[in-house]
Amino acid sequence: MTLTQASPQVLAACCTEGRLEEFKLLTSDFDRIQKSLTDYLDTKRSAFPRFYLISDDELLSILGTSDPNAVQPHMLKLFDNCKTLEFSRNRVVVGMYSDEGEHFRFHQTQKAEGAVEDWMRAIDEQMQDTLQRLSKTAVYSYASQERMPWIQTYIGMVAILGSQIWWTWQVEDAFRQVAEGDKNAMKNELRRESKDVNDLIDLVRQPIDKLQRKKVNTLIILDVHARDVVDRFVRDSILNKEEFAWESVLRFYWDRKSDDVAIRQCTGQVAYCYEYMGLNGRLVITPLTDRCVMTLTTALTFKMGGAPAGPAGTGKTETVKDLAKSLAISCVVTNCGDGLDYRAMGVIFSGLAETGFWGCFDEFNRINVE
Repeated sequence: MTLTQASPQVLAACCTEGRLEEFKLLTSDFDRIQKSLTDYLDTKRSAFPRFYLISDDELLSILGTSDPNAVQPHMLKLFDNCKTLEFSRNRVVVGMYSDEGEHFRFHQTQKAEGAVEDWMRAIDEQMQDTLQRLSKTAVYSYASQERMPWIQTYIGMVAILGSQIWWTWQVEDAFRQVAEGDKNAMKNELRRESKDVNDLIDLVRQPIDKLQRKKVNTLIILDVHARDVVDRFVRDSILNKEEFAWESVLRFYWDRKSDDVAIRQCTGQVAYCYEYMGLNGRLVITPLTDRCVMTLTTALTFKMGGAPAGPAGTGKTETVKDLAKSLAISCVVTNCGDGLDYRAMGVIFSGLAETGFWGCFDEFNRINVE
């Protein structure tokens, strides 16, 4: 550098004796340093696979400081709908806030000390454990309360899950009553469904806060679909729970043996993953949506993937994302293009394999085959 400063002409600087060997040595050292850095970041990502969802620069900004608040700007990338962690004194994480401002507190607090990948992994586990406990409490308390106060007691995804579990039970209870000779049981269930929808409409017309309104709006969407399903059963005289019309519905159960949620559709069963979803809304469900969901869950049962096809803007990606919300699992959407090479795809697949998240590759036909 001293010689170059003394004679800054490009030709003189490049033609100095031994300069080519210096450049080759520097390039070799740089490649070695880059590989070592990549290997180091890979060890951090293996310890906490959600780090695959952020770039190398973002990960370095987290690792380069001892301040646990360094993760806060990246939380929406690391988790589906967690905007910030709630810290108390002495760096103790006590809960989460969604992007909409909804909040829940952990069953056990977690101290943010030591390696960031270790305490972030503990927070991930605590999130799932807390949501599982909240869901169990909500399901078991549903029958002992009026529905409207019950809805306002629990966070959005827990209220939605509890409502879906109890709706499944109530419909199957109507099938049982029909089998025992009560031919009007399904009509009575339809009247109850209609009343639930009207009660939610009355509630949303009242001066409730913004978060409660978002929750109720989502429940109205799901309850209207539930009412339409029961209405179809009454119209088509579906009287047995073993008929395909019921088997093809996405059904939620609380399995007492496993003490966990069981989700069934057709011959398959899929897991509920307890990823915090906040109040990010749901799609209006149409007959075409139902068919697409049934196809995707059947593909999951056989360890396969799905490729929804259709014109642009018809909701293919949103349908996949909405199913992921139903199962409380993160869906990582990748917009494909010519710039997506095999290395980038390798990183994406590594992250999906280690986290267990879904991958949705939008316009994957644009990827260069070579």
